[in-house]
Amino acid sequence: DDPKSEEESTVHNQKLPQIGDTYIDPFQPMNSCAFTTNSVVKDYTELPSQIPLLNMDVVEDLHAQSSSSSSRSVPSNFANLMAMQEACLRALIDPDQELSCKLWRQSPEALKNHYALDVDMACSGGHVPNINAPGNSQVNSLLQLIKNPVNQSMRLINVKGHVPALSADPIGSCFIRQKLDEATTGEIVMLYKEITPHILTLATDAFPTYVIQKLLEHGPAVYFRILIANLMGHVLHLSLHLYGCRVIQKAFEISDIDQQIKMATELDSNLFKCICDQHANHAVQKCMECVQPQYIQFIYRRLCGKAKMLSTHPFGCHVVQKILEFCKDPQIMDMFITEILDCVKELSVDPYGNYVVQYIVEHGGPRHRQIIMLKFAGSIVQMSHQKHSSKVIEKCLIYGSYHDCKLLINEILSAGGGQTADHLVGMIIHQYANCVVRQMIDVVNDWQFNVIMDVLRRNRDTLVMYAQGRQVIAQVERLLNGMAPSPDFFGQTSSSS
Repeated sequence: DDPKSEEESTVHNQKLPQIGDTYIDPFQPMNSCAFTTNSVVKDYTELPSQIPLLNMDVVEDLHAQSSSSSSRSVPSNFANLMAMQEACLRALIDPDQELSCKLWRQSPEALKNHYALDVDMACSGGHVPNINAPGNSQVNSLLQLIKNPVNQSMRLINVKGHVPALSADPIGSCFIRQKLDEATTGEIVMLYKEITPHILTLATDAFPTYVIQKLLEHGPAVYFRILIANLMGHVLHLSLHLYGCRVIQKAFEISDIDQQIKMATELDSNLFKCICDQHANHAVQKCMECVQPQYIQFIYRRLCGKAKMLSTHPFGCHVVQKILEFCKDPQIMDMFITEILDCVKELSVDPYGNYVVQYIVEHGGPRHRQIIMLKFAGSIVQMSHQKHSSKVIEKCLIYGSYHDCKLLINEILSAGGGQTADHLVGMIIHQYANCVVRQMIDVVNDWQFNVIMDVLRRNRDTLVMYAQGRQVIAQVERLLNGMAPSPDFFGQTSSSS
């Protein structure tokens, strides 16, 4: 006869909506447990055409909760029952039936947390946050729910209306990115619709940038085209920004050719500023990587005649390497490479230009390497002692032809001008030239190898005093004897050194 028990029983025995019944708008926020009538179900056609069948486990769980009501407090159980009932109703009329089906099969708790968390809070005396309150308390409440390990079933649809604000928070940004991997099409579309109007603001903030990059990897093409269209007219500004340049790079990766050309045109409006900028140079490089070269000839042609200047710039040198890699126009390529080869010795000793020369040595043709060797003739030993040019000489030994390497090594061995090559000792113990000698040993012919061994025998006592000298001796021993020390090479084992 307990009136509270009768009330709970009445709640449980309520039927699904019938024609002429009233129902509650599932997307209307609830500020109290007093439900208000929003509209009347006039026809079943107002409901979704495909309503998933009720999961009987959910129904049985509801009855189990009702039968065990005596073991728990009535107000708490009442709030839970009301929330579960409302969750079932909202799931039935949710336009995103893909999501509702998943939650039907998952668990009653997941269903309630997704569709009726506000009902549970209102009926249990909790406060339903007001989005207009100072400090955006509703977003803060969502962040607290995200942090709570109990709410692992939360999905992106639970944060509808608050995506831009949540993406600006480190925890909210991480939550959105994690849930994107399991998001439904409806949830992805929701993200696009909420983020796109604020894209210019979000693209220059740290945490939303990660969300945008991840989002652009998902969803229908029509939505990411709309988002990228909102970037047009601001590509240059965003490319110069620490975080905005990352969004532009991702846009180049996934956009269609028409949008790629528009973005490239905006970069071209102030191309040299972009190339010399620590952030925008990455956008220019990505443009060259992703856009077919025939569509951005205007960029390549604008840079002709600037190869030397760009090659000696800390950011421009990377752009020059991208030009050498991706430009397919023979005329433009010939102009670029010719300009670089004309000043190849100067670039080889430059802190940044040496990387451009190394790239040509490694990826260029035999004719280019031959020209470089001729330019270096008479300066090999001097360049081997320099920090940056020594790396270029190493690349010449690795990628040069047999004939080119032979000429280079002979110049090093005969640089002393005497009967011996004892001048090699100075190179062996030098911090940079040592690397050239070690690379040289790997490619020498028999005669050249014997000359080097003779130098090592006569100067062993001096060489073992230096770490670089010991490294060269060990390298020669390995070549002669596998990995075992030689008792005959210097007249004693290397272990005594």
